[in-house]
Amino acid sequence: GAVPGATVAATNVSNSESRSATTDIQGAYSIPLLPPGNYQVTVEAQGFKRLVRDGVVLQVGQQAGLSMVLEVGQVTESVNVTAEAPLLATETASRVGVVTTRQVENLPLNSRNPFMLGAMMSGVNFRGAAIWQRPFDNGAIAEWSVNGGRQSNNEFLLDGAPNNAQMGSNNIAYVPPVDSVQEFSVQQNSYDAQYGKTGGGVFNVVLKSGTNQHHGVVYEFMRRRWMDANTYQNNAIGQPRPDHRLDQYGFQLDGPIFIPGLLRKNGPVRLFYMGQYEGYYEKWPQFLNNSWPEPEMRQGDFSKLRNPSGEFITIYDPNAATTDAGGNPIRTPFPNNLIPGNRIHPVARNVTSFMPLPNTSTPGVRYSTSNHQIPNYAATDDFYNLTLKFDWHFGDNHRAFFRHASNDRTEDRCVNGVCEGPGMDGQQPFQRINDAYVLDWVSNISATTILNIRASSNRFVEKGFGRDNMDFDVSSLGLPRSLLSQLPSPIMFGRWENQGYSNLGRARSMNFTNSYNLAGNLTKVIGTHTMDVGSGGRRTRCMILNTGNILFFRGQTRWTQRLWNQAEPNAGDAYASFLLGGVEGSSNYPLFPFFRQWYFAPYFQDDWKVSRRLTLNLRFRWDLNMYPDEKYDRINRGFDPTMASPIARQIPADMLALYPNLANLSGGLQLAG
Repeated sequence: GAVPGATVAATNVSNSESRSATTDIQGAYSIPLLPPGNYQVTVEAQGFKRLVRDGVVLQVGQQAGLSMVLEVGQVTESVNVTAEAPLLATETASRVGVVTTRQVENLPLNSRNPFMLGAMMSGVNFRGAAIWQRPFDNGAIAEWSVNGGRQSNNEFLLDGAPNNAQMGSNNIAYVPPVDSVQEFSVQQNSYDAQYGKTGGGVFNVVLKSGTNQHHGVVYEFMRRRWMDANTYQNNAIGQPRPDHRLDQYGFQLDGPIFIPGLLRKNGPVRLFYMGQYEGYYEKWPQFLNNSWPEPEMRQGDFSKLRNPSGEFITIYDPNAATTDAGGNPIRTPFPNNLIPGNRIHPVARNVTSFMPLPNTSTPGVRYSTSNHQIPNYAATDDFYNLTLKFDWHFGDNHRAFFRHASNDRTEDRCVNGVCEGPGMDGQQPFQRINDAYVLDWVSNISATTILNIRASSNRFVEKGFGRDNMDFDVSSLGLPRSLLSQLPSPIMFGRWENQGYSNLGRARSMNFTNSYNLAGNLTKVIGTHTMDVGSGGRRTRCMILNTGNILFFRGQTRWTQRLWNQAEPNAGDAYASFLLGGVEGSSNYPLFPFFRQWYFAPYFQDDWKVSRRLTLNLRFRWDLNMYPDEKYDRINRGFDPTMASPIARQIPADMLALYPNLANLSGGLQLAG
């Protein structure tokens, strides 16, 4: 039989927070919005023994059903039930895989990234690169496919707040340290209207909160060169093990904060804290193998130039040619493969001075390739990770938490052998910076009405450049100021390429993503109905500040071949073309777009417990992705062939005199808005 009017109380063992409900005429009850944790559940009713059930573990995102049988007796008597099996998910059709606190703490974990434990769950597949699983590999570790859904189309939540980065790319913004994670779940098929904005699954990470007792963890994980095996490349050339060092260290503390005399009408304020700092420093080997012109080639001497088979490669003069019987130009070679000194372009000579000199030779390859090696070079990664969380319990009716999370990854990785000074082409440095804040408030308006409001923001920054290229005076290379004055800033060192050789200089890449979020939820329990109505809103802003190659020159082999328009394995060299000034180039005039988008998701759901053996989940959600716009209305939306062409206004008068029809040019881009 049903027991109406019984008091059911759930008490969090770790912090003594208690919530209660009263059973209805059918003996049904509901206690919504409980944080994950270990609970003691008690039931009291007149004429029955007090029932105490320990070890009730409520997991993140779980909607658990707990049926209990009372025995006739006095309330002063009690029945204790312990060591129960995990709760079955009988209240909802949603299926959620959970990684528990114990698993997070104890399972082996490469690079200590808790997200990688998601691969243990059925239907969840990691599709990213196996080597990029560190907590700052934000793009690679977002490559998950859930139940066959498209990768990189999942929703990532941290303490219930959005944790996505890079508008359009959907990276994970913030990866918390392992010891601060209580548990996390992957919702594989969602029938819960509170979750959406996903083309696959929902990853929901919950951080620990402080408890009634102080706890602390201090750790250090390390690797060193003498512990490592040698690389395949170094073994092949008889080199010793490259330099390698890794330190991943930190501490975590949590517990109560006592403020004497701070009271509220219905009880004392209970304040808890949790904080963790983690540092990560790694020097990881990079076998640098580059190709730079040999010293004599820099003076125009290509007499030693051979292909991998040892055959001579001829350099042809693009300014000296004869014609064959068909009238086609046939270039003539430079005598002895020597370019006269007065033919070497001064800009090419100046740029060459920034190219490293060869330090080795490699048999079986084209001459002047694979001739600059740094087998013991090691790139560095310097990373910190900080999490702070404060929980307030205002009496029995209000609960709130504030969480700050931030980290900064700085990589320094040389790729072309120019590890210091102008000409860098590597990530020197490359940074990923996160800052995230959440404020969450739960109010028990009455025994059957609960309000939850959550506000959050996160900022993800990604940028890479060559630091020693930044303030370089490009005019010192001999380029005319009349050209440079037409280009936008910052030009930096420029980009210089020669086909078949390593490159000098690089562009700057940078993007910022800001996400502002506000969500509200009202839960009302009416008899056997638990109803939720709420909405989530997001404002995403993405600023892309990639300069591209503002100044770009490339030497091509074809300018010193016998024939310019077809490949010739024994003729021509890109660096020889470069010395002669025979280059192709372009300038990218950067536009820095500022994209914005609104997202709203109102929802309603009713979990109706029809009987002890039947629960209906009745739910409605509307995901409204508003159109993205650009702050300065610079998104084009198509081409109009009838509009007046803006090019027509730029045609010089003398050209219009010769070709008057140019004044009637039509066609141009249409802009959104």
